[in-house]
Amino acid sequence: MLKRRTPLGWLQLAHHKSRFAVAIAGVAFAGILVFMQLGFLNMLIDTTVTIHKKLDADIVLVSIDGRDMVNAGSFPRRRLLQALGVEGVADVEALYIRNVQWIKPSDRESGAVLVLALRPDFPGFLDPELNAQVATLTLPGSALFDVGSRGDYTAFIEEVAAGARPQTEVNGKRVTIEGLFHFGASFAAESILLTSADTLGILDGQYDAGAVSIGLVQLAPGYDVAEVVAAINAVIGDDETIARSREDFIDHSRSRLAVDSPISFVFSFGAVIGLIVGTVIVVQILTSDVQDHMAEYATFKAMGFKTGYLLGIVYEQSAVLTLFGFLPALGTSLLLYEVISAGVGMEMTMTWERVLTVLGLTIAMCAFSGTLAMRRVVAADPAEVF
Repeated sequence: MLKRRTPLGWLQLAHHKSRFAVAIAGVAFAGILVFMQLGFLNMLIDTTVTIHKKLDADIVLVSIDGRDMVNAGSFPRRRLLQALGVEGVADVEALYIRNVQWIKPSDRESGAVLVLALRPDFPGFLDPELNAQVATLTLPGSALFDVGSRGDYTAFIEEVAAGARPQTEVNGKRVTIEGLFHFGASFAAESILLTSADTLGILDGQYDAGAVSIGLVQLAPGYDVAEVVAAINAVIGDDETIARSREDFIDHSRSRLAVDSPISFVFSFGAVIGLIVGTVIVVQILTSDVQDHMAEYATFKAMGFKTGYLLGIVYEQSAVLTLFGFLPALGTSLLLYEVISAGVGMEMTMTWERVLTVLGLTIAMCAFSGTLAMRRVVAADPAEVF
């Protein structure tokens, strides 16, 4: 029966080619807008936890008030000593984070740079090569530069890679760039420098060795992370400092940004607006199509066809619009993701979860639009139509 059914929905759409094209464009526009808003939102969240993922720590100590790496807050250094006394803890170290002003090597203009500082001989990162580089930062005023920084640093990076040791200024103090590493820029920090805690003390007049930004805790083999986290929190007994597993630290930062950040709300609201715009366009198109064929629908009702059959026609149209609108939206968004990633220096990636989410939203949008367009047909009396 289904194979012999005439595809009335498709035939109605194809009959008015200009109207069909406008409907496809409306669905595609809505899909692109949703893809881009979700892409920006996830780029915001993903880049914010880039540094988190680079840290070699089973457990971290953080301030309760800390929001992200740029706004990590601080807690007393004595909490690290308390954590070191907990069974299972092999080593602890302080990571200091400061957002300071520097002279950008790219254009010699003043700008902000995020400085990460720790003890040079502490292996605080998952990358062994990076730890080896940090270990060389024993001379005051030496630092490493992030090649993933946002901006045109090509010539400067090539100079360092060639073996030169160029200098720049941080807070008016001379800094020698000893090498390169790669973390990547974020919404919060366009450039990153790695240095020692002693050098940070020289560069930042507000530096206080007793005020730690992040505590890195490494465990001895065989100990359960959750149990040691609970033990550290019990020993600390502090309403301002908390121990978290590395995974919980990442998840907490992501969720807090997604819930509390006004930028997150803006991007989410933009996605909703995209769906509303798409719904309005599709409703207008399908309503016009239904109005043009009102007599035919009335004839179907007079012949005894059920409401479900009539809705099936417009849902068929919705399915066609979903297919023809979603595919170009996906293709265009993939291209825009590449362009934006290259332009801003931050990775915007498409995930299968996002593809399926936007596909589901597109299907729901088109189906809802079809239902709205058919309200008059469902309520109409065939005798009134004729």
